[in-house]
Amino acid sequence: MMVEAFKLLVLGMGFVYLLLGIMVLAIKALGWVARETPREPPTSMTLGEPLLADSPSPAIVAAISAAIHRHQTQHSATDHPEHQS
Repeated sequence: MMVEAFKLLVLGMGFVYLLLGIMVLAIKALGWVARETPREPPTSMTLGEPLLADSPSPAIVAAISAAIHRHQTQHSATDHPEHQS
């Protein structure tokens, strides 16, 4: 029974080391491919360009700001004793 357990141990650990070795080789190969692949230079943004193409309209920003202000005034720090100093 001990011989069978040892065979199973060697087979299992050998399989684990084999897979880890394959993973190491794959990572090294991907690193080599990434170094060898030519990269395009980043395009520079002009100062007038918005950072996000899908930025919300000023009306939406105003509505969100008003909703936050209303929520903060309705739930002020005086309503919650744990927030009082």
